[in-house]
Amino acid sequence: MPSTHLALHIHVVFSTKDRQPLIHANWRDRLHAYLGGVAKQLEVVPEAIGGVADHVHLLLGIPATVALAPVVRGIKAVSSRWVHEEIGLTKFSWQEGYGAVSVSLPTADG
Repeated sequence: MPSTHLALHIHVVFSTKDRQPLIHANWRDRLHAYLGGVAKQLEVVPEAIGGVADHVHLLLGIPATVALAPVVRGIKAVSSRWVHEEIGLTKFSWQEGYGAVSVSLPTADG
């Protein structure tokens, strides 16, 4: 095979510090959109983003040339700053760690 094809899909989950329910419904969609924009800037594909008041889920398409840890670190740092500046929630922060598992996308067969 003369070319390389990869399908690396990673489900990432991280929560607010101490799982505090700080992500309010009135700005949650804006946060999810912002997370997707940051992911694109970090050269990954945001395939799906969602979550609730105390955590977020990101399904990311990762190229072979990109390491996951710096991507998640970047997404968390930039989005935390966005919450401080745009939402005005200066005490907001994410937990230190995250969970990540590789997943396969569903096929047309289900």
